[in-house]
Amino acid sequence: MKPRKVCAGLVLGWSAALAIVSSVAEARVVEKIAAVVDNSVILASEVEEKATPLMVEVSRIADTSKRAARAAALRREVLDRLIDDELIGSQAAELRLTVTPEQVDASIAEIKRQNNIDDKQLQEALRGQGMSMAAYRADLKKQLLRFRVINIAVGSKVNISEEDVRGYYNKHYKASGANVQVRASHIFLTIPEGADAGVVAEKQALGRKLVERATAGEDFAKLAREYSDDAATRAEGGDLGLFGKDMLPKAIEELVFSMKPGEIRGPVRADRGFHVIKLVDRKTTDAKPLAEVEDDIRMQLRQKEMDKQTKSYLADLRKRSLVDVRY
Repeated sequence: MKPRKVCAGLVLGWSAALAIVSSVAEARVVEKIAAVVDNSVILASEVEEKATPLMVEVSRIADTSKRAARAAALRREVLDRLIDDELIGSQAAELRLTVTPEQVDASIAEIKRQNNIDDKQLQEALRGQGMSMAAYRADLKKQLLRFRVINIAVGSKVNISEEDVRGYYNKHYKASGANVQVRASHIFLTIPEGADAGVVAEKQALGRKLVERATAGEDFAKLAREYSDDAATRAEGGDLGLFGKDMLPKAIEELVFSMKPGEIRGPVRADRGFHVIKLVDRKTTDAKPLAEVEDDIRMQLRQKEMDKQTKSYLADLRKRSLVDVRY
């Protein structure tokens, strides 16, 4: 920033000038840096701004240490997302991708249509989350840009063949003569990278305690909102939705499909942590012809592979970039 020019007729003594500089320095709040991503900086204030709407549930946790741990985990999730946005933004610049205001308008129109709300209701919902329309549009623009980059970088590599679809159909529809789908909820307890045996044991013990509490009658969704480290499902009480086989890690799938509705099991370890599972519902229907379900199967298989490839892509971007986390 260039220094302001001093009026030609005004001359200050050295001590007076020093006093003014000191006063300005004390009045100015120095922003804390949360992370440096190549040549970009993510400020702590950005993390706090994005995390604020998510802290509503956290504020309801009575135990102060658990509340602090959950808040810290949420901030890290937000920071990771902001880091990913910066990396993807750089990729978008390299690919010369942009998102126009008209594309943001179209996205907002679709959101209103799907939720059956008008402009006023949307603005009220945003106010309830402490977000302005300008900030919402900026977030949507980032999401659309993220989608375009991922679709080009990852989507082009995902190819679900007719053999893939037919193989899934033969295994899960035709072979059994019926289509079995389940609806489940989970509480995910992440194990930090590099954690020692003591930390792993603590997480496992917490999982056992949560099974006991839920089995004793405590609301599973409430426990998930309080304890789960899965940002994608926590707000919905851990709801994983309705799904068939081959959609979850093998250890989780085997457990879920062996359970009865209402049963709570775990903790079972898979991927990066422990899962506590509640089976909500199980549906068995007569197998439909391949022609009726192939589009749904293809979409499920593609989404599963996209999720897998996206994680690898973002991990690779981090390895190839300078990412210095300071928060």
